[in-house]
Amino acid sequence: MFSIFVLLTYSLLVSSTLTFDILERDLGDAIGKLLLINDNLYLGTSHSLSRLSSLTLNRTLNAFEFDANSHLKVLLSLPNERILLCGTSDQGFCQILDKNFQIIINSSLPIVANDPVNSTMALIIPEKNLVYFGVTYTNEGIQRWQIPNISGRSLNTSRFMKIVSINDNDDMISRDDLALRFMSRQQTTFIVQYVYSFYTKNYIYFLTNQPNDLEQKTLLTKIVRFCRDSTYSIIRTYTELPLVCVNSDWILKTADISYDKNNKQILIGHFTRKDGTGGTNICSWNIENEIDQAFEDNYRTCYSMGIGQRGLAFIKPNEPCRKDETWSVPLNDENICPWIISDRLPYPVGGATPVLGRILYESLIESSSVVKIYSFDSSTMLVFQGLTNGTFKLGSLDVGRNLDWFYSYQLSSTTPILSDVIYDKKSATFFLASGSKIYRLSFSSDCTSRLSCDECLSSSNNPLCGWCTINERCTLINNCPSNSWQQDSQQCTHIVNVQPLKASVDYIQWINLTLSKLPQLEHNEIYQCIFGNKIMSAYTQAIKLDHNRLSCPTPSNQNLQLYTGSSSKVRLSVVKWPSNTSVATVPEFTFYNCSSYLSCASCRSQIGCQWCSQRCSSMCTESSGQCPTFKLVDPANIFLEAGQPATIPLKFDSFQLDNSIECRLNGTIHGFLTSDGVCQITKVPDVTLENNGKVYLNLYQNDVLIGMPIEMFIYRCDLYDSCDRCNTRSRCSWCQGECSSQSTNKCLTNEQCTSLYIKDFSPKVIPLHGQTILRIELNEDAKDAVQEISLADIPCLLINSSNVIQCQAQPSNSTRKGRISIRFSNAIYILSKEIIEYRQPAIVSINPSIAYQFGGQILHINGQNLISGNEQNILIGNYHCKKIQQTLRNTLSCRLPSIPSGLYNITVKIDDQMISTEQQLKITPNPIVQDIDPTISFASGGRLITVRGMYFKSIQIITVKFSYKKWNAKLKINSNDLVSSDGGLVSSFNFRTPGIPSASEEFPLPPLDVNFSLDFDDSIISLPNIIQFRYIPDVLLNVSSTPQTLPYTGEELKLQVENLTEAASMSDIQLFIGCSECKLKTFTSKGITCQPPTKLAINTAIVLNSPQQPDDCTLFNSSIGPIRFRIGYREYLIGYLSYSRSFTSKYSFLTIIALICSSCLVTIALLILGLYLFYKFRKTKSPPSSLTNIERNDKQCWSTDTSASTGPYYQVYEQISCLSSHENTLTRGTLLSSCPYHQEKRLTPPIMEQLQMSLSFLTTLSVDDEQLKKLLFPAENTFPSRHYRPSMELFYDLLHMAPFSQAFLDKLLENDSFDLLEAYVYLFRYMPANLHSFNNFFQFFSTLFFQNKKDLINKFHFFDDFLRILIDLIDSSPSDEILHRSSRSICPSTLLINNIQHCSYQLTIDYENFLRFHLSVLDCDTINQVKQKIIRYLNSHENTYRLIDCDQLDLLLPTLNHCTCMSQVPMIKDYLINSIIYCQKRSSMKSAKTSYAYHLCPESQMIMERKLIEEKLLENKNRLQQIFIYFYQQIANGLDLFDIWTNDFQRDLLFPQYIRLVSELIRRLNRLILCRSTCPIIESCLNVIADGLEFIFETKTEFSSEIELLFTDEKKHFASFDRSSFHIRSSNQYNPKFSSNDIRSLTLNDDRAIECLFKLYEFYESNSEPINQHIGENHVSVLLPVHHLLVRIRQLLQSDSQTLI
Repeated sequence: MFSIFVLLTYSLLVSSTLTFDILERDLGDAIGKLLLINDNLYLGTSHSLSRLSSLTLNRTLNAFEFDANSHLKVLLSLPNERILLCGTSDQGFCQILDKNFQIIINSSLPIVANDPVNSTMALIIPEKNLVYFGVTYTNEGIQRWQIPNISGRSLNTSRFMKIVSINDNDDMISRDDLALRFMSRQQTTFIVQYVYSFYTKNYIYFLTNQPNDLEQKTLLTKIVRFCRDSTYSIIRTYTELPLVCVNSDWILKTADISYDKNNKQILIGHFTRKDGTGGTNICSWNIENEIDQAFEDNYRTCYSMGIGQRGLAFIKPNEPCRKDETWSVPLNDENICPWIISDRLPYPVGGATPVLGRILYESLIESSSVVKIYSFDSSTMLVFQGLTNGTFKLGSLDVGRNLDWFYSYQLSSTTPILSDVIYDKKSATFFLASGSKIYRLSFSSDCTSRLSCDECLSSSNNPLCGWCTINERCTLINNCPSNSWQQDSQQCTHIVNVQPLKASVDYIQWINLTLSKLPQLEHNEIYQCIFGNKIMSAYTQAIKLDHNRLSCPTPSNQNLQLYTGSSSKVRLSVVKWPSNTSVATVPEFTFYNCSSYLSCASCRSQIGCQWCSQRCSSMCTESSGQCPTFKLVDPANIFLEAGQPATIPLKFDSFQLDNSIECRLNGTIHGFLTSDGVCQITKVPDVTLENNGKVYLNLYQNDVLIGMPIEMFIYRCDLYDSCDRCNTRSRCSWCQGECSSQSTNKCLTNEQCTSLYIKDFSPKVIPLHGQTILRIELNEDAKDAVQEISLADIPCLLINSSNVIQCQAQPSNSTRKGRISIRFSNAIYILSKEIIEYRQPAIVSINPSIAYQFGGQILHINGQNLISGNEQNILIGNYHCKKIQQTLRNTLSCRLPSIPSGLYNITVKIDDQMISTEQQLKITPNPIVQDIDPTISFASGGRLITVRGMYFKSIQIITVKFSYKKWNAKLKINSNDLVSSDGGLVSSFNFRTPGIPSASEEFPLPPLDVNFSLDFDDSIISLPNIIQFRYIPDVLLNVSSTPQTLPYTGEELKLQVENLTEAASMSDIQLFIGCSECKLKTFTSKGITCQPPTKLAINTAIVLNSPQQPDDCTLFNSSIGPIRFRIGYREYLIGYLSYSRSFTSKYSFLTIIALICSSCLVTIALLILGLYLFYKFRKTKSPPSSLTNIERNDKQCWSTDTSASTGPYYQVYEQISCLSSHENTLTRGTLLSSCPYHQEKRLTPPIMEQLQMSLSFLTTLSVDDEQLKKLLFPAENTFPSRHYRPSMELFYDLLHMAPFSQAFLDKLLENDSFDLLEAYVYLFRYMPANLHSFNNFFQFFSTLFFQNKKDLINKFHFFDDFLRILIDLIDSSPSDEILHRSSRSICPSTLLINNIQHCSYQLTIDYENFLRFHLSVLDCDTINQVKQKIIRYLNSHENTYRLIDCDQLDLLLPTLNHCTCMSQVPMIKDYLINSIIYCQKRSSMKSAKTSYAYHLCPESQMIMERKLIEEKLLENKNRLQQIFIYFYQQIANGLDLFDIWTNDFQRDLLFPQYIRLVSELIRRLNRLILCRSTCPIIESCLNVIADGLEFIFETKTEFSSEIELLFTDEKKHFASFDRSSFHIRSSNQYNPKFSSNDIRSLTLNDDRAIECLFKLYEFYESNSEPINQHIGENHVSVLLPVHHLLVRIRQLLQSDSQTLI
């Protein structure tokens, strides 16, 4: 009865004329906090903080992520748009953020409750820069004793979150601190939940729900108060009183503060039943007159009369009250704090007399989640009430405290409305949250839509609206001066009467209006009537009849643009024109359209409409008779069985049956009408999930509707879940606990009917050993005794029976599953809809196997079917491990307690079964840090740091933190990275320092000190700011822009760098020659020396090149290797080392001996000749110059001395530090004081000149021969060519015989098989002349093989750049690899329109322990997608001329405790994103490929609305708008890649043929990609781009609507393109001439050619007769050679087949 009343009340409220604009957004996660600061709306979920625009609810900033297990507890605003944020991580942290989520300061202290359940209430005192916290005690963690129940903490950055202390003692809480903590023996048991807080001029208040006393017999609501003056300690002035609304059965849920007409504070409390049965009571209290007076009276009872005990024994032991003379006289002071502070008086004082509230609203059935009060004028307050079902109500509260509800609305969410409801008075806008959805409700448009004073004040229920007399408009109070804004409707002009209130659209009628008064017209003004709604507005001139009456005609039909339908409501307004001043308004005036009624009966139902000449009209001259009607013979025959034929007898009135009449369901399912009036439907449509789907039975005569439709209902028997519902349908019967159709029912006997059914049961999985108590919930009490219960055919022993049946499962000998069956004593039999399963639980492993005694770590127990039974308890020896929420079926997780050191057995108790494992958990002492070395790093980072200590192996994750003001950086160290000795007692780990930001206003230049902290296992153990880490400037090397080449001599290489030891150690420095490391020999402050490798390695890539290429580590396969110097993360190319090539491989041993002997003889002859010439001419030549006269210059001198000091070394420019004795300028240190030996002048090899040239390279496409072949054959070849090669080589020769080739080709073209044509083109790709009869693309494919790679790279660069941009666009948004859909796709078939919440992260990638870089990825990327992005970075940013493929790279991911990448591959956000991901090249290619994919959006939940898809496609395409125009413009200019047969085309056909050819290439571009060539997203986008090209230049006629939508702008852009002047840019084509032997060798080189030949041979065998006939008719002389070759081929094929057998 109550529910019917509430629904009626809601329907009356919803029918009010109040309107508002609503916006909603779904964040995906449940919203817990709301905060509005200016135009920014902040939303806190369990894991993140988001910032939205308050106008559009669109994100304006990336979300601020919390730790995975954190819960937001406090979200408040601070001055200067700052935010105070507190959460449960780090034992209850707090921090201040700016509006851009930059961290201003973090707390290092536990502040708030560290679990999601218990309360934290914060109250900011702005002028004191102080915040008060009320915190419920939690038992999570060992630091909870440090957190007072109530505390006042500083917001100053210097003392952030420290408790304000009079004595300024930060180490302990004294009685003079602003802190209150319960007695230690009561703190863990006397639990107080803090609900609300506020303050007045003199006091701080908290509203709580707490036990009444130490005995904790009842729970009640209390109001707590203490003095606001921070010079008083809280405990000195603390007091509390019960707060009661109606009676003590109700407790506080939410509260709010408002103000009355005297500007006095009013407390509004929203109460609910304490037993959890719901209900809503709203009470009010005057703070000053009622609450503060009650507190003073309570003090007076204790201090003036000395009666009773002071109470509050949970804070201090109880003691008697004490009489004091100062309280014997009236205080007459609103601030009694000075009177309370006295050493003679006992404190704190409690009270038992409740403060009774005044009831404002009472409902026993409503369940509310929030009540808010808003004052907007002196007489009325706006009341907002949010219900637990997602409904909100608005009401007005007047000065007499009378609450009047005037509006109700059901949100799209049915979850409770969040208590954080925000009302913005400036815009009359509510912001509220329900579940994961945020709503913006604006009521301002409701005011502006009301045109007259009467409509604004009399016809509206909106108390926010008022009439502004200055501009004669209905506005909010903020939009009008207060003295001109009125809400008194008596000042308005009212329309007293309107005749008529309806009018036909067919002709003009006069409308008479009577008004309460008519305003005077000004000069040249007239009265007008305006008829309008959202889609139209029409006006007519009114005629004044007398002093208060007007008459105006309706507009003509041409001026009425009404919705299609029978009637349309408009607003009728009277205005003065031309001033357009509103006089009065009729909210609803109806225009009806008779012609919209299709049947006689419906026409007659509208007053003013008549049925004549088989149509409905408002004007009819014919005599009207009775309308023909029909109805069911049996009114109960309104139910139709789905999927079955239906026979529906009908009864007719006032018309004759004939063949022109037919019956239909919903106007689309046709039936036929028999002569006896029975409607026959061949098949009734089906229903899916729910019965009683509505359909309408109609009769049509010559397609004219007859009579009124009959509403009927479709049902399906198997959808009824109870017997009584089943038997309500004549064609259904109950059989073996199920409802089935009589057409398929196989029951031999009728079963007794019951309304009982199994509503739910738990658990759903039970262990094999049984003994589990099963709870089966029925829909109602079972009146008969339970006779038998079976679980998948296993008996279950009954324990008790009611509407909830409990039974004990019996053991099963094997895994099984089935349904639950219950048989009652009266032969009633019911079955469950869901399945129950028997499974055997087992423990496989535990992780970690080592933990420390502090506790708090997460232990993961992996096994099989561990989440079964009713409960799972985990025991560590005899210690209970607290289970945490489960996310995996086969994994149990628990938080370890504090346990002494030792070995412990792990036991899992599932119901009554104990499951154990042989693996033991080792508990070690807590980790200890002993040493950190070094503590200095260079600014760019990369310095290797070693941290040594004890018991590190028991840690799962170590977090290294660097911080300086707002900057902070984190590195995570996994347990696998720890190095231990002495049996794990002594441990260490290494990491490289992060780089600091560049110098700015907020970050100074180095040197500077930063804070260094260590956190173990997500801050379970934290060592904050243990040292100051010093950053100094980088060592800068000024390397020449043209590095020099040095000869390899086998001696050490020396690099001279000053002051190197100040910033680095030997472990921070590496020197590479090519791909080999130059092993360091010495490391001093002056430089380093290293021993180069004896030869260059040519099998390993230096950065990223393909392992198949031998010249990756050298320069173009030369004997020159680059010298690279790496310090930390920085790397320099400082020169090249030249190795002379070995020639022993070219010449035999005897040849070498002969060459040596010849050289010796030549040398002897030259010496003799030289001696002769020397003696002959020595007297005529001047003496040689002294060595000191050798010209000195700045060139290097390379010594041939073998001493270490003069070995070959490379000299570089260096930035000398100002601390050095050198000047702070770019200088060059001398290598040697002199160069005593003549230095041979070395010419730079030609290969170096090539290196210095800016050669282009492709980053995405590969144009090697093997890749080009994929333009025809995208799939891999698996043809067994070696068995068919001899025979097919003969057939290849046969195809080169001109007569046979011509006959074969004619037949091939006649057959027009694309597969065979591709095979033929592939074989003759080196002979384009043979392909003139083929299409353009086949000819184009052939010409690609005549161009060298450099030309191809240059020509394909245009497509490569475009494809790179396209892939970057796709990679910048979420992509689902299973559905092959992306949020940035431009193709409908691969577009993912669902809003996938994601964030961007910067990952550190370490490649081959050589190259380290940062990569931007999304948290929803799969591991496979991260791998692809790494490859894209390497191919795009490292100019190495060799592309790397996906199969050539391995990722080494940081391992997690609960997941390995062997069994499943989650999204990257499930990994340690701050860890370094290592990647390396595979030493050998793996045959098996693992597809790493993850569902972002299940296919069943995909949004497929066409309009939204088109909008998203257009948005994505517009991101590349300018790119597309440039791309198409370049194509229209004529690409030189296609300059191949320009002379072969007719001039008028050249351009369309060219566009089709380019389009065909674009469709196949993805096949040239080395990585992701088979990606459906890329392929679909390329197809769209190709279609767009043909659409723009009109080379096709038929296109999809999406193509026309996307490329209409581009088509307009190129509309003026002149095709007649089109020409293809010429280029120097390189067309080598191959001999026939070369072509044969090139063609038959691979297996693909043999496969193509075999396909063509099979075609010949099936068409041999016409081909041979053609040869015989035209070239009879070659028949015999052809025959001989064919015989030989068949013989070889026969032998091949025998070999295969």
